[in-house]
Amino acid sequence: MKNSLFKILGLTLLFASFITFVTCSDDDDNPPPVINKVIVVSNPDTGMFSSINLADGVLTSLGVVTLEGETVLGIRDIVFNPANGTVYASSKANDPYNGKVYSINPATLEATVINDNADEDWYALPGLEMSNGKLFGTVYWDDYDPIYNESTGLIWLNLDGSFIESKPLIFEDENYSINEGMAIEYGASNNEILMTYGSDILVSDINGNISEIIDINGEGFPMDSNLDSIRTLETGNNGILYGIDRHGNFGSINLTTAVFTYIATLPSEKIVALSNIPETIFE
Repeated sequence: MKNSLFKILGLTLLFASFITFVTCSDDDDNPPPVINKVIVVSNPDTGMFSSINLADGVLTSLGVVTLEGETVLGIRDIVFNPANGTVYASSKANDPYNGKVYSINPATLEATVINDNADEDWYALPGLEMSNGKLFGTVYWDDYDPIYNESTGLIWLNLDGSFIESKPLIFEDENYSINEGMAIEYGASNNEILMTYGSDILVSDINGNISEIIDINGEGFPMDSNLDSIRTLETGNNGILYGIDRHGNFGSINLTTAVFTYIATLPSEKIVALSNIPETIFE
């Protein structure tokens, strides 16, 4: 009888351990959902957003953003804020875009102007990112920054579009101005940013202190084309940096070898706003 009781007790403990193991395994097999992202581009002349195939540059039309029933044209760059699920966009400089800044409701793709640049403080914010819950980008001032007397630099805005601060770019203890490309992307950390100036990529900290200027060379381009002024940058889910130049040439960028490897020429040289956003936004 004693042996039978011990056997029953042992089986009970073994069954309880098995249930515990299965429960824990089930928990481990159900991590928080992952938001898949897709790299999109914008044609500012038509307002059409498209996803881009990173292997061959083929575009798939996704849709347009509207404002009071009209397609929003002239979008220069976009960024997704995961904290509030909102997309933000900057626009081109020339009339009628006037460097406006928008918020975009991803559920409706309806835009709201959050900064109309009514005083024409800047021509445009060519590159846009998020930084500590604020909008962060490169700025081309209409005149000169009143504090630093510089034509270009970095800018921070609140999520309602109001101005917070700006900083000049500094290289070798002197102010450094850029006026071509002006794309922005994070580098190896949240304190390192990459900016474009023509075919150069500037490596800087978050405060605009430039530590390195990399002269990027193009490889694999067609005979009638060369790399010319990188206007947008984005890192894919695969960890590879991609860019588009002013002639619509799309390619991957290796900062170690300083090479832009040609992938494809896009249907329009105006295509910009290379950006990684949740794939559900345009569904």
